[in-house]
Amino acid sequence: MTRILSRPPRWDILEKFYRVFDKGRKRGCVEQWQKEMPKNLLEQELFDTKIHIEFLTDRREKLNKEFRWTFANMKKLITMDQRIRELNNEISRTFNATKKDIAGLVAQKHEWYKEYELEAEICPANDWSIAGEHEYISDLLFWYVNWDAINILANTNEDHHERHKAYNVPAWKQMMLIDKFVEDGVTWELDALLYDTDASLYSFKDVVRFRPEQFEVRYKLSF
Repeated sequence: MTRILSRPPRWDILEKFYRVFDKGRKRGCVEQWQKEMPKNLLEQELFDTKIHIEFLTDRREKLNKEFRWTFANMKKLITMDQRIRELNNEISRTFNATKKDIAGLVAQKHEWYKEYELEAEICPANDWSIAGEHEYISDLLFWYVNWDAINILANTNEDHHERHKAYNVPAWKQMMLIDKFVEDGVTWELDALLYDTDASLYSFKDVVRFRPEQFEVRYKLSF
């Protein structure tokens, strides 16, 4: 299901992009969108979403064609992959420590704590800007990502031992240039951000410009 982001298009940014996109093939699309903009507020929001999705899809296509698999870019992707693995390991440690603490409480006859569930999810932190990118585009990319498809929810009722290894996916053609990914695979989250076009509209360049601290773990404890 497409998320509706109630934000009017920045026509100046769209016009600048479509002047050069695919040799100007869609140069007149911005003017056409302006003419077709509905008067009804709800229809406007739906139309805004349609425009934004098309723009971000075209943008990703352009940037991915221009992307170069340099050593520096590969190193940044490995850094992001390692950050995700670190967070998954943090989740495992927290789950194990929680189980130990709860077992201690139950042993002390605090039976109320016996039935519990701790959930954990790797999520974007509050700052989700992209270095060198306009805030408008950073916001659009963030809002239109299907984070539920990228971030796998884990809980204490499942086996979480080295969880990131269980969800490794085969390295894609470009990833085969990176020995570390050939050996260890790529974490689910990083692969989804780069290649799952149904979940992510981020380009390779966007992911390279992420900062490791923009990912964090969020927990939910219930009894």
